[in-house]
Amino acid sequence: MKKYDSPTPPSVNFVRNVDWNLFKVFYEIGRQGGIGSAARALNKQQPSVSAALQRLESFLDTHLCTRTARGIELTVQGHQVMAACEAMYLQVQSCARLKGADVAHVSGSLTLSLISNLYLVPRLTTVLQEFHRRYPLIDVRLDVAPWRRVLNSLKNGEVELAFCFADTRDSNMMFVPLTHQLQQIYCGPQHPLFGKPPVSPNALEGDAFVISQDEPTAYVDFRQRHALGRQIGGVAENLQERMWLIQLGMGIGILPKPVVEASNLASVLWPLLPEEEALKSTIYLLANNDGIRSAPAQLFLETAMEHLNAD
Repeated sequence: MKKYDSPTPPSVNFVRNVDWNLFKVFYEIGRQGGIGSAARALNKQQPSVSAALQRLESFLDTHLCTRTARGIELTVQGHQVMAACEAMYLQVQSCARLKGADVAHVSGSLTLSLISNLYLVPRLTTVLQEFHRRYPLIDVRLDVAPWRRVLNSLKNGEVELAFCFADTRDSNMMFVPLTHQLQQIYCGPQHPLFGKPPVSPNALEGDAFVISQDEPTAYVDFRQRHALGRQIGGVAENLQERMWLIQLGMGIGILPKPVVEASNLASVLWPLLPEEEALKSTIYLLANNDGIRSAPAQLFLETAMEHLNAD
């Protein structure tokens, strides 16, 4: 299947690549009204402060100030950057209150992007329960989406933590196994093998397949390896709808065994493969490796690592 990777937004690339110290220097230049005064306040040499200003202007591709006999005057763009620096200064200043503070009183919001039906994974349930017990003032928001969108939301910086499949091992990301899941091929009651003993994957070569628009890479590789799904009988992004189409006889399809067994369609979906020949895939807790996270995200990651690494 064709993969659709959305490009990283320019604003996210900017945040990742800019040297944040340049904003600290510019804040002092604007506050002190001159490069010499800023250098003394920062305990730096004047040439290094002047070079930092030039680097920031080069990075932003705009002039931030003009030199006058009285010092420097901010341009329109300079005033905009100064306002942003003042906001950053206040936010960082507020972090001083965290020094020696009881982390149990940390508040805020944490958004987790994840694929559907992970409520069936006991390890994740345990992590969420323990996280809420430790940090009751942090509200947790679940953004449930198809696996590719979950992965892209993390890569693009829209969320800090995610739970999903992974198509490749990206060196910029942290991969912590959450659970290993058996992915079985199922059929509906109209299929001639319904209720019969399991068969090898190659015996299903001629069957129509129900798939998602953007299958996990492991699904695609498994189908191609066994020449499965050359005829598509149905397409549905949502897992429940794929189960429905399979039950209606529009084709066979790969489904996670724990989800099927917990579904009200379990009695009308029949596993076709011996378990030793079925696909096994891993769902991961994913995080970017840059280490820059909000307090709620860092606390959740620490809680999760305690439980997931202990097993």
